[in-house]
Amino acid sequence: MKKTDFILRSLSRISKKRWEHYVINRIYHRLDDPEIEFVCQQCIRRKDRGFYLADFFLPQLGLYLEIDEGHHSNEEAKINDARRRFDIAEAAELEEVRIPASDTTIDALNANIDTFIEEVRRRKAQAVAKGNFLKWNYEHRFTAHPHLEAGRIEIGPHAAFWTHKDALNCFGYNKGHMQRGVWNIPTHVRDAIGLSGKCMVWFPRLYDQPGWDNSLSDDGTIISEINKDPQHVYDEPWKTRIVMARSRDELNRTLYRFVGVFEVIPEFRTGNEHRFKRIATSVKTYPRTDQTER
Repeated sequence: MKKTDFILRSLSRISKKRWEHYVINRIYHRLDDPEIEFVCQQCIRRKDRGFYLADFFLPQLGLYLEIDEGHHSNEEAKINDARRRFDIAEAAELEEVRIPASDTTIDALNANIDTFIEEVRRRKAQAVAKGNFLKWNYEHRFTAHPHLEAGRIEIGPHAAFWTHKDALNCFGYNKGHMQRGVWNIPTHVRDAIGLSGKCMVWFPRLYDQPGWDNSLSDDGTIISEINKDPQHVYDEPWKTRIVMARSRDELNRTLYRFVGVFEVIPEFRTGNEHRFKRIATSVKTYPRTDQTER
């Protein structure tokens, strides 16, 4: 999907919600800034409020918009659907802006929209002045490129990848297409990124599926991996798992989201149920070289 397709499909998703459609389209066209990324109807995990559905999310600026038009009775269903698809953006520090869209006039609504646009422009200018604004590069958005450039992957709205290969390129992988659920990290890469013991990159499906019932706790810190056959007893051979969970986004595209670095909980190391605790929300990257092992 190209950037133009993403924009058109995102804006069309809200076409049946009159006020939301009006507000977001007005913001997008009056802002007129192709460097600013946006997502409509994004489910967000927040430490202070659990799960939240943002009407208009600007991940680069730590800002989201809530449009109050008295039609959010189905919000919980949308959040549950996003959780089933694992379409959850991790965001620890976000600021909310609310625009009332019921019991108001069009002039008052437009004034609030203009105020929001000015806040977006102010935040961008502030980030540019500090040298930490990354332009929306849609072609690189879900690849290893921005993470290699930054030197690490951090949990957040940008920590997602198109394919296994894109994720593994963050750790020196230099082969072709790879679809296995596990990749052993070579020892020299492990040492360079500051880990120890036997390590892997894991691509789990953290939801109920045939044969397995896997899940991530609501706070994002515990993974449970349960084989539905109680006789399927196995031992955990890895010390550390870098976890890239399979998900589908709001446009039904498959992505692999970085949810942290995990270690097995000792009392759940063996049996048909294993549990892992998150030990880090970021990890160093390692540039691809011809010497990197598969």
